[in-house]
Amino acid sequence: MDPFQNEINEIQPRKHSVFYKLVAIVVALGLILLSIQAYFYLIRPEPVNIPTLDDVRVFLELGLEAPFSSHDPEEVREVVESIRQNIKPVANFIAAESCGESDRLCQSKALFYFVRDEIQYVADEQFHDQLENPLTVLKTGGADCEDMSVLLIALQKAIGNQTNLVFVPGHAFAQVSIPDYKNGEWIHMDATCDSCQFGELSNSVVLQERQIFEI
Repeated sequence: MDPFQNEINEIQPRKHSVFYKLVAIVVALGLILLSIQAYFYLIRPEPVNIPTLDDVRVFLELGLEAPFSSHDPEEVREVVESIRQNIKPVANFIAAESCGESDRLCQSKALFYFVRDEIQYVADEQFHDQLENPLTVLKTGGADCEDMSVLLIALQKAIGNQTNLVFVPGHAFAQVSIPDYKNGEWIHMDATCDSCQFGELSNSVVLQERQIFEI
């Protein structure tokens, strides 16, 4: 018998280490998760390069609009509707610059983050005082919670979303309903909360009793 044949017969198949199997599983799971994240990013992109306040002021006329004193939802609706044509170029510019594709969710997020990051919150001890016109807020760059909420509402309505103005004790925020997203459920927008993402409320607000008005 050929001695080399005996050596070949004595060679045993190499057993794969359990460690390497675990590494392979972890790598495979990681690739799957990355693929899922990439998929959802492509179908629901996040806004990037959101314009600044200086970028949008070129669309605004000089001068400040008179404030409106009533917090009656009907008057808020009338004011928001009266400035629709003036604020629409601002909303369209923010949405188009921030979202590469025409995705309503991405555009709605961009409008929220614009107000949250570009409008400075100025606390007002007299809640339910005069409401500033949203165009004035864009020109001055400062507002209290009510004024920021109405500005958000005006911007969101300008791109075709439904909105609510929400009052809780000593505070106000906005809600938006986006067509074809989560069956049109209401999404919170509190632009005075620096740490809040789109759809989030601070712990001090989330459990408080609400008065909700469709605008």
